[in-house]
Amino acid sequence: MTDEGFRVQGDTLSGTLGNKIRHAEEQKIPYMFVVADNEQEAGSVALRSRGDGDLGPKPLDEVIHRLNEENVPGGP
Repeated sequence: MTDEGFRVQGDTLSGTLGNKIRHAEEQKIPYMFVVADNEQEAGSVALRSRGDGDLGPKPLDEVIHRLNEENVPGGP
């Protein structure tokens, strides 16, 4: 994502997924990517939007296109 010009931040600390999502929402992060083994193998991300919630698994190139279309803050 940084190669595409987006500002990203990872959360690799211990903790439950629910707590990490709640923390990101409190920080008003517009989009969250959840990448577990199955997403990594498929080249996709489980996409969550602050406004719309869980958007499900999406191919990474589709997500990049969507974020560029929306002019997401921190993007190119």
